[in-house]
Amino acid sequence: MEGLRKADLKDMIDNLFTVDHFQSKMGEDKDIIVLRFRANDKEPAIDLMEFIEKGYPSILDADISTGEERDGKYSIFVEIERNEKAPYEIKNLLNGISKLCDQSKWRFRWYKDIEGHDFDEETLEKVVPLTPEEYEKRIEKNNNTEVVEFFNQGSLDSVTIDNTRTITFKKMFSETLTAKLITIGEYSILKEALRGPIQLDESSRGQVLYLNKYLGNYDINKIEGVFLIRNGTRAVILSKNNW
Repeated sequence: MEGLRKADLKDMIDNLFTVDHFQSKMGEDKDIIVLRFRANDKEPAIDLMEFIEKGYPSILDADISTGEERDGKYSIFVEIERNEKAPYEIKNLLNGISKLCDQSKWRFRWYKDIEGHDFDEETLEKVVPLTPEEYEKRIEKNNNTEVVEFFNQGSLDSVTIDNTRTITFKKMFSETLTAKLITIGEYSILKEALRGPIQLDESSRGQVLYLNKYLGNYDINKIEGVFLIRNGTRAVILSKNNW
């Protein structure tokens, strides 16, 4: 970082950053906000990480992605405590980064929002949950909506999920089916997380066939005792409950 001067990172850092899109390394997500910035190359990513680490005592951790990402860019992850001071701390951080990048306009996306927001303190306060309780409430609501939208194929009459992450499927002329939601996310990431082979024993094949008939047109595999269910680029991992 020594020798880094104003505008040295001009045109090297994206002006769009994400909030709560990635998991914390330092603690529970409900307690820590994770910001993700992106750099055009490894060296500016390292420069920005070191600038943040050395210049902001309120920052819990700063790190970069382990390697080049698909589009050739590098991510810089910044962790900060989730509390009412966070909007000010983030604004202060952006003021410093702005000088290095010679830019004043920033945008952010919270969690899995598709639409971005122009950054200012007030907008971030409205969009980003600033207490553990509000975070858990918002994430649960978001996940519930996402799960219901995921199962939009087939002939299910209803899909609901409770606060224990139990999903209940109802279908006319069929018994009610329940399963435990392990996670929901990008198919490529979840497939990589389940490193075991597809289970092809008679019992597993029978369970997969049953789910295909019940749920509809999904790509379903049993791996490591759980079920990876794909819908386009998205997927869920479910564990067996009452079937």
